Amino acid sequence: MKNRRVYVLAILIALFFAVSCEKSDETAATSNSLALPLYESMAIDFSDFTDNSNSGKSTALVYYDKAPNGNWFFSKIVVDVWNSALFTTLAVPVASFKSAFAYSPRDLGDNRWQWTYTVDGFASQYSARLIAEVTGEEVLWKMYITKIGIGAFEEFLWFTGSSAMDGNSGFWLLNESAENPEAMLRIDWKRTNDEIGTIRYTWVRELDEQQNADMFKDSYFEYGLQDGDFDAYFKAYVYESSRQGFSDIRIEWNRETFFGRVKSLDYFEDEEWHCWDGNGEDAPCQ
Repeated sequence: MKNRRVYVLAILIALFFAVSCEKSDETAATSNSLALPLYESMAIDFSDFTDNSNSGKSTALVYYDKAPNGNWFFSKIVVDVWNSALFTTLAVPVASFKSAFAYSPRDLGDNRWQWTYTVDGFASQYSARLIAEVTGEEVLWKMYITKIGIGAFEEFLWFTGSSAMDGNSGFWLLNESAENPEAMLRIDWKRTNDEIGTIRYTWVRELDEQQNADMFKDSYFEYGLQDGDFDAYFKAYVYESSRQGFSDIRIEWNRETFFGRVKSLDYFEDEEWHCWDGNGEDAPCQ
């Protein structure tokens, strides 16, 4: 059977982390204080495509033969890349945002609010300061983070963002690190009722670790809800080094029963759907 291959970003595949927080010293705001955007506006739930089988595995270029669960497994690898970018490379700012929900902000006046707290769950301690400013029809967000202990760094702006006053749309722009405080990932999101309806992660970093042009710039990964039996989808546009070009991947699945399908011309060498059943095993498409 012919080998198929897909390029995977060189990011560690890691388990999700736990976040715990200490009590804030800030004065609690009144009940009508400014509300945070949904946590899922930064980090959606990837659990339908995650397990522990690749935990801790580092990979750059990976080759796969077709296997009984090859269609789901290929989809999982694509999802793992972006899951890892959020929960490994950008673990601290994502955890810091999640921690904010345990606290009430302090009203600073002039349409500005501030959350301050510490973020645990890591080898070192981090302090976070989230500021929100209402300007017209939007809220501007700035997250400042300080690290204490080994590898300590002074407070720096790790991410910014903007959200509509109704909380139904917005974006985040995450910088890479304190050592390289340059934009790395942009997240555009829209809310549908009480959940995220669409969210797109776009790789915006200009230079890689060797200060060369980042070949993955403009890669994106989008999640969305839709009508029909396949009520959720992922859409990926990723750089494939062997082709020196970008590949399109479309994944659709049922959030209740977990059957799904995937389409990728460069991987499957056709434009057909390739399906799996509720156990993740390859199945005929109907």
